[in-house]
Amino acid sequence: MSVRIISTGNEELDRKLPGGLPYPLLLLIEGGHGTGKTVLTQQFVYGALNQGLRVIVITTETTVKDYLEKMRSIKMDASLFFIKSRFKIFSSQILGVRWTRLTASKVLPILQEWILDKIGIYDVLAIDSLSHLAIYATPSQVMEFFNTIRNIRDKGKMVIITLHEGVLREDLATRARATCDGYFKLGTATVGGKTFKVLNIVKLQGAPMVFDSKISFDVDPAFGIKIVPIALAQA
Repeated sequence: MSVRIISTGNEELDRKLPGGLPYPLLLLIEGGHGTGKTVLTQQFVYGALNQGLRVIVITTETTVKDYLEKMRSIKMDASLFFIKSRFKIFSSQILGVRWTRLTASKVLPILQEWILDKIGIYDVLAIDSLSHLAIYATPSQVMEFFNTIRNIRDKGKMVIITLHEGVLREDLATRARATCDGYFKLGTATVGGKTFKVLNIVKLQGAPMVFDSKISFDVDPAFGIKIVPIALAQA
């Protein structure tokens, strides 16, 4: 299967990456709270939409309205794509539904069936985040899910998964990462009292050229994602 490069929709980020992200791709983005998992995923989603791809986002952390508003607030207005049904967002934040351990343990297998059933209506699938769905799942359920999304990727799709650091046992997390083409690890660095986000590209299979393995960035409401020189972020 031939690999193409999909622009992230952010020129600065594209310059740091090899023009964008390889497509198809299975990408795992892992990091602690507040490290930029969602905004980075939104940037990749926005880039894919602007390249003419159909995108589905499953969010467990906010409502559909808030997801769109947050994108718009950082110069990634995807409203028109949403209106035209090229961009679909599904949220687990449903009024009146209580999440219990039993409920959470059943969701991952149901989601797995659903994304397989809907494979014909999306080119890019983003799940932000898998943490709430995987924390009470069994190890076998987690690996079955990753094997399923690997098969979806092999059918010519891009799948982006975000995960909070430490949610999975390290041995299970290692096995899950091994199924992915790309593994991005996010952290933070503080200089002069200001905190920046740091993206470590642990692996990115299918990338056509040499790229920066460490990218520091900030989120500016006026410009969106802004790259910060590594030396400054590490000072």
